[in-house]
Amino acid sequence: MKPVLTFLFAVLLVCPGFAGDKPPNVVTLYVDDLGYRDIGCYDGPVKTPVLDKLAAGGVRFTDFHSGAPTCSPSRATFLTGRNHHRTGVYSVLDERFHRMHLLTSETTIAEVLKENGYATAHFGKWHLGMPVQNRENPTPADHGFDYWFGVVNGPGKSHKNPTNFLRNGKRVGPMKGYSCQIVVDEALTWIDQKRDGDEPFFLNLWFNEPHDPIAAPDDIVSQYGALNERAAIYSGTIDNTDRAIGRLVARLEKLGELDNTIIVYASDNGSYLQERNGELRGKKGVALRRRAPRPGHLPLERWDPGGRVENEPAGVVDLLPTLCGLIGIDKPRGVHLDGSDLAPLLTSSGSFKRHQPLFWMAGQTWS
Repeated sequence: MKPVLTFLFAVLLVCPGFAGDKPPNVVTLYVDDLGYRDIGCYDGPVKTPVLDKLAAGGVRFTDFHSGAPTCSPSRATFLTGRNHHRTGVYSVLDERFHRMHLLTSETTIAEVLKENGYATAHFGKWHLGMPVQNRENPTPADHGFDYWFGVVNGPGKSHKNPTNFLRNGKRVGPMKGYSCQIVVDEALTWIDQKRDGDEPFFLNLWFNEPHDPIAAPDDIVSQYGALNERAAIYSGTIDNTDRAIGRLVARLEKLGELDNTIIVYASDNGSYLQERNGELRGKKGVALRRRAPRPGHLPLERWDPGGRVENEPAGVVDLLPTLCGLIGIDKPRGVHLDGSDLAPLLTSSGSFKRHQPLFWMAGQTWS
């Protein structure tokens, strides 16, 4: 038996076709507080046909871990390929009490891809520092994003009718709808109107769902229980996010870009609802271990016609070097990356060897 940390939960689905000579686009989908046993392709109770279909054409890791047990440090690791304590994000970030933020001296995925000719855009939750509360903190623009639309942390009173989105630093004001759908609306507008059609693009979509306080359309919630039942609303937020992702996938397909796009889907940490973490002993904010890896059952169609599930321990710390490996670009020079390039595993094109052990350090605060 090989124990792995329970709170460090994430899923990786990668679905590229690499059509033609154009470099592949990159779309990263990060959900907030999703549990290990939430979505359909992980035997969860929520209907997620879009994610399940993506999974059927990609790779599913059974031991793929987030960067930390809470939001901010996990996100810092996601973007940099470095353990969060190197990046200046030691625990959950709150501008009311401290000046902590993702350091501009760090090199992000967006910066690496931008230097290689990519258009870059961020949509949704940020939680890595903003110039609010009289703090002179950087914004996503200072971390390599040409365009950004997001919130400092949460979208307002709940996911419904958010009030505090910013577009390139300017307040948008009250908006109608649900956060996940609004985030995809903005991404679709950027795809259609803001980007140069000849450039490869990097879309970084960080959804607030299913983080508390939760809200979802009644017609979706009712499929999982009573409209006032917390577990049903929680499931509804995940279902609604899957539908929003479906709109994005449909647009990529219509534009002829889907078969030339790397899609990554992950959770920033485990669920705050213990029952949604399956056999794992811990939950969000808890650094415990589980007893043994659980086998999976996902075919890999585009890279390995035989189909397989990847059981090699890995995590979002590997994302930056892996994207460099898949795209065929140089890793940032002069930067110590804690993550390793998983491309040999994903493409079955060579042997994989981790250059240093996986490591996590849990902060003491909660998001």
